[in-house]
Amino acid sequence: VGGDGIVFEAINGLFERWDWSDVVKTIPIGVIPGGSGNGLARSIAYHCSEPYLPSPTLPSALAAVRQNCTTMDLVRVETTSQIMFSFLSVGWGFLSDIDIESERLRVLGGQRFTVWSVARLIGLRSYGGKLWYLPADVPLTQAQPERACAGSALDLPAEVHLETQTGRQRLDSWYSAASRRSAYFSATGSSYQSTADSGGGGEGANDPDKPRMYGPASQLPCLTAPLPSEWKCIEGRFVMVHASYQTHLGEDCLFAPDAKLNDGTIWLLVVHGGTTRTQLLHFLLGLSTGAHAAMVQEGGPIELIAVNAFRIEPDMSEQGYMTVDGEHVEYGPIQAEIFPRLAKVMVP
Repeated sequence: VGGDGIVFEAINGLFERWDWSDVVKTIPIGVIPGGSGNGLARSIAYHCSEPYLPSPTLPSALAAVRQNCTTMDLVRVETTSQIMFSFLSVGWGFLSDIDIESERLRVLGGQRFTVWSVARLIGLRSYGGKLWYLPADVPLTQAQPERACAGSALDLPAEVHLETQTGRQRLDSWYSAASRRSAYFSATGSSYQSTADSGGGGEGANDPDKPRMYGPASQLPCLTAPLPSEWKCIEGRFVMVHASYQTHLGEDCLFAPDAKLNDGTIWLLVVHGGTTRTQLLHFLLGLSTGAHAAMVQEGGPIELIAVNAFRIEPDMSEQGYMTVDGEHVEYGPIQAEIFPRLAKVMVP
């Protein structure tokens, strides 16, 4: 019972378990909306053509009682310091600014987003950077293990211990509460870990003081490595880049009308820096009904692109916000890839 933040914590808790592959198949996720952001609950109701308002808890409670389940896509998100799994969205720019900066108005509930949207529209910002994406019609290819990773940007340890075992899923080591020296490399079939963290041997995966993120092996190159030629790049200034894999980002925000719970697609919305306040206002007004989709056009100021994976490289001379499922993450390079039907959710 709660908002999308509770679901985010629950999902990532499952992937901290060494038996994650069994758990995600046998334990479905059920959500009864009780927060200011209830995007998943609204998306499930929309997917099943069930009424949501005026009693949003009813279809979700019935789903928990009936235990009807369906599969749901998850997205593996990588920053320079951590790995996480996302069920809703990854954002940079306008909507992320609203998400984080409106926290001071949490007492208003969901209305805080509307109030802060007006403030951000008046003081419109844009951010420089590069957006890389792999179109949905181009399949993900397995990253080459020998692809080099530049360590300078990751503050990597001087000594790294490598273990490789055939037929074993890779362990994705993420930041440790006890040490800042744990290292992560995106290399299929292997686990890398600082020997300073492990005491010179073993993975330390069973140490409760050192969280480890498990999960399916990444098919992307390391975050610091170049991308294959199949990827497309947009460079310039952006008002917003927001990726969603659900229809709704909130109870009244129909962000990606064509999205499905398990369609294996990331819907990447790009609002370019040249977009005017008037265009952005019409876009925002259309979000509640999905009418904003009529403004989307290839090569226009607002684009909606179906992709399998993407990478954002912001201009680090500027400061901004990035979010994953509405949760604040560090500002910097970030990449994500979709894993179709990885989780199970309860549906009405």
